[in-house]
Parts: sequence; C-alpha cells; structure tokens
Amino acid sequence: MTNEKRIERYKRENDFIIVEVAVKNSRQLFNERDPAPFRERDLDSQFVIYLVSAVEEFSLRTKMKIQILTADPADLKPENSQIIGDAIRAYFLYESELAKSKLRKRYRSARYFFLIGLVALVVCLSLAQGIESLQSAPYIAKIGSVSFVILGWVAVWHPMEALLYDWWPIREQRQYFDKMANMDIEVIGFKQS
Repeated sequence: MTNEKRIERYKRENDFIIVEVAVKNSRQLFNERDPAPFRERDLDSQFVIYLVSAVEEFSLRTKMKIQILTADPADLKPENSQIIGDAIRAYFLYESELAKSKLRKRYRSARYFFLIGLVALVVCLSLAQGIESLQSAPYIAKIGSVSFVILGWVAVWHPMEALLYDWWPIREQRQYFDKMANMDIEVIGFKQS
C-alpha cells in the first residue's frame, strides 16, 4: 500500500494524520466489565485494536492525533474531555510499561538460556571429540561425532535468536505505545442521523 492511499484513508490536519473514532458516548471506549473507577478502566479491546493498527500503519515519526467523535453532550464538557484523554493516555502508558517489563524478562531469560546452551555446546563438542578418537569403528565414530557437533550448535541456536532478534518486535510495540501515550486526543461532538 502506498503512502498516498494510506493517507486518503485518514483525515489530515496540518502535518497531523487524524485517527477518528465515532461513538454514541465515551462509555463505549472502555471495558464495561472492568470494576475499576471509570478513568482507570481498561479500554475496550476493539477500540485498542483499531487504534494500534491505525497508528502502526505509519512510521513512528509521523505526527498523529486521535479524535473521539461523540454524540453525548456530557462528553464535550472540558473536564470530561480531559478525563477521556487522560484515561486513554494512561492506558497506553501502562501498556508501554508492560512491554518494557516483558522486554527485560525476555532478555534475562535469553541470557540464561544462552548460558545453558553454551554449556550444552561445550559438553557436545567434548563428546564429539571423544567419540571421534575411537579407532575401533571409525565410520560410526564419525557419525556420532558429527551428530554431537550438530546437537551442540542447535542447543545454542534458539538462545542466540532470542538475544539477537526476538526483542525487536517488543521494542517496536513499546515505541508505538509510547507514541500513543503522548498523542493529542480531542473529543468532538457530532449529531447522529
């Protein structure tokens, strides 16, 4: 999808891409089953999926803004608009902190797995060298030796993958959550037809 087609899907205001969400009232933005006070509730999962997918269509550098279009006049009161914006930002700030914690845990476990993998590699290479020195059955010794070499490298493969690559998607997700936690949020009225 080209940038031109992406931008057509969203309104533009000055240098900002606008992500619009139309609701009857602000309660639709929040998870009704969450027993927490209104401003501390989790956001509705469909609302979150829509916002995250819309923001992820663009680079992290793209300036964006969220506009909540509501038919409820009570949502337009300045204090209520502020509460809605603060609640949305707080949700994504919390998600960013969760992603940060997940990143730390993933990195810590990857280091432990890497140490275990290195021990397995050393043991397997030692066994391979020991088996290769057997003179009685050189063909079988060669197969056993190569098998242990392969097994040792396989033992290190996944921990290396975790250390080098697995953390990137979590880091990128966290960056998008940070972006969303800092986006301007406007609450605008509209009339339902």
